[in-house]
Formats: sequence, structure tokens, C-alpha cells
Amino acid sequence: MNIIKIFSLFFLVIFFTSDAYAHGPSRQKVSEKIEIDASSSKVWLIVKDFKNFEWNPNIQETKSKSNEIGAERELHFSEGEIVKQKLEKVNEEKKFVSWRIIETNNKILPVNSYSAKIFVKESESGKTSVNYKAGFYRGFMGNDPPEELNDENSKKKVKSFIIKSLEGLKKIAETN
Repeated sequence: MNIIKIFSLFFLVIFFTSDAYAHGPSRQKVSEKIEIDASSSKVWLIVKDFKNFEWNPNIQETKSKSNEIGAERELHFSEGEIVKQKLEKVNEEKKFVSWRIIETNNKILPVNSYSAKIFVKESESGKTSVNYKAGFYRGFMGNDPPEELNDENSKKKVKSFIIKSLEGLKKIAETN
């Protein structure tokens, strides 16, 4: 009788602990903020213009036919890579826009299921606060990803892209 109990206990331990090591990647998040010395309405006009996303100095050209929900745009990078995005939501009242990547280049943004939101708010100092949030999975969805497609590198590339984009937005909004 004891052998059945031992075998049952052994089976339960093996069965329930093996699943803990069999999962795929975890969703990553990056959130960056910047203060811009311009009115929130001026910054919002730039942010909501889905057809124009050339704030990032690495983007040479943006191609899109519209600013309507469902519109797609191509970001053409200086290295020749292209990332395609789709506009998901524009909220005029709350001043936020969201989109997702529908096709990426792992050299530029090694991600899967990437979605982003940008929030524009008037700050108490009279400046504008812009918060850019992105959620995504790493570039390689299986276990044991190559270094260039792992969580750390994917997060690093997304963070760099967001920071460069926000700094470019600040430059455009404060000089025009």
C-alpha cells in the first residue's frame, strides 16, 4: 500500500512542477515620459497625425494614406528597414492614440504582438507631459531565444526607439 502512495506522490510532484518550466516568453512593458515646453493642443496635433511619425531621427520617411482608425503606415528607417503599424484608436477628449505593429524588422524592433499608446496631458507647470507606453513579447517566441531576440535585447531596442521618438517630438514641438 505504501508503494502506491509513494508512486502517486512522485507522479503528482513530477506532473505539477514540469509545467512551470514549459511556458513561453512573458509580456514586456516599456513606459517613458517627457516634458515639452509647448501647449498640449500643439503637441496633440503632432501626436495624432498618424500619417507623420518622423520624430525619430532614424526614420527617413513615413507612408500612410489616412489618419482614420484602421489606417496602416510604414516607417522607413535610415538603414533601409521597414516597420508597418496599424492605427487602433484616437481619443480626442483624453488625448491619446494607440496602434500596433503588424509587421516588424527584428534588426530595428525585435518584438511580437507590439502595441503602443501615447498620452498627451497638460502639466501643472503649463508644459505638456507626454507618456509613451508599449507592451510586447520578445522577438523570438520559443524557449531559449538567440541573444538578439531575447527579452533583454527586445526591451532595450524598444526603450531606445521610444526615447529617441519622444526626444524628436520635443524638438519638433518646441521649435515650430
